Amino acid sequence: MGVTRLDKIRNTHIKESLNLDQDVMDKVSTKRLKYFGHVLRIKPTRYQKITVEGNVTGNRPRGRPPKDGLDCISEDCKARSISRLTDASRLAADRNTWHTITIQNPSRGLLPSWTS
Repeated sequence: MGVTRLDKIRNTHIKESLNLDQDVMDKVSTKRLKYFGHVLRIKPTRYQKITVEGNVTGNRPRGRPPKDGLDCISEDCKARSISRLTDASRLAADRNTWHTITIQNPSRGLLPSWTS
């Protein structure tokens, strides 16, 4: 496209000219939910499933706990009107249903005024 920062063109105008329907965060959330559905459908002895469903024991450091993968998944599900992870895991058991859920654009509410 040949656009540099010196051209001072807003990202929204570039996205419109390229006909992009999803921004980066929507794409990341879609990929994360697709992988979550994949992990829920694999055998329980696989390391990916053990890692997602596992619980690590031990003491955490002081301060705010870091955001883990399931926190991100639950936020992505809430943006697609799925309130709990148990509902998401039940829906992910059916591949076609989960595919239709993951390709939805998440409803994130109003964007801040500085993004327009």
